Amino acid sequence: MQTDTSQPQAAPTSSGTLTPADRSTEFVPSQGGAESASAGSLLVWAYLLMWAMLLGFVLMTWLRQQRINDRVARLEQALARKPAS
Repeated sequence: MQTDTSQPQAAPTSSGTLTPADRSTEFVPSQGGAESASAGSLLVWAYLLMWAMLLGFVLMTWLRQQRINDRVARLEQALARKPAS
């Protein structure tokens, strides 16, 4: 047994139009209005952007790791040259 939880349909006023409160909740599709971009092209651009961001992140991480490796190598050389106390 299902109960109807939807709101009752708003009755038009005597002039045949809905009140402003009723119009604010009613969906009225617009006529015309061409699509400016297809969903397929938007999806492709979104994936390209995400892959570019991921590639940039990986590249930046790799460059930082190279700098850290160089710094650790210089520190190890400096410690190797220091005489033992």
